[in-house]
Amino acid sequence: MKKIAITFVLGLIGWTSMAQQDPQVTHFMFDKLSVNPGYAGLNNAICGTFIGRYQWVKFDGAPRTGLLNVHMPVKVLRGGVGLTYYYDQLGFETNNIARLHYSFHKSIGIGTLGIGASVGLISKNINANWITPDGTIWSADNSISNPTSNDLAPDFSFGAFYQANNLWMGISTTHLSQSDLADINIQTARHYWIMAGYNYDINPDWQLRPSVIAKSDAASTQLDVNVSVLFKRMVWAGVGYRVADAVMPMVGYQTL
Repeated sequence: MKKIAITFVLGLIGWTSMAQQDPQVTHFMFDKLSVNPGYAGLNNAICGTFIGRYQWVKFDGAPRTGLLNVHMPVKVLRGGVGLTYYYDQLGFETNNIARLHYSFHKSIGIGTLGIGASVGLISKNINANWITPDGTIWSADNSISNPTSNDLAPDFSFGAFYQANNLWMGISTTHLSQSDLADINIQTARHYWIMAGYNYDINPDWQLRPSVIAKSDAASTQLDVNVSVLFKRMVWAGVGYRVADAVMPMVGYQTL
């Protein structure tokens, strides 16, 4: 019988985004697939995750972000498949990323190694309403580009993920092709990700779950550390720390 895992998460600081950077998810322990295709299907269940955030409510151009992951094992393919869709809007810029994942599974020791790749599309759209200080139309100012422009490019990722009992770890890279979105003068930067975690059973009721993720685009690097405690396999609470940036308290509920 297929298992379906459902997790509800509440975080006081749930997400941040940076220019030319992939999204940074505070609850990264629930978002392994979008940055590492090797994770697809490793849970031997149909799994779905949605993470969303709406910031600066009632402000024009307020950031809106959503991420959907779905994946499952497929025995005939000797691995797993998955789908990721990411949407982000900030001001007059809108970003969409869609990825299809495949992971080949190989038993190693007491765990399973997933080696995966993904192929997808990345699109950016700019829909601006330019207003010059003296009231002239935007086309009269050569320094202002067309108010509406967009571009679409292929996107590729590769990763390896190992899972054994309570231990998990992965290494991956996204935006392998470093696609050039020439129409809006933007080139995607290749990103590198390392993540790991361990679920330590203190007793039958309590479980300690430390985890860490490092991400880099070869120009800047960020490190997130998280520690949470799970009670009776249902309710959990924890805190995360993004080095030199933020502290993120969080609570959640899960069921099978």
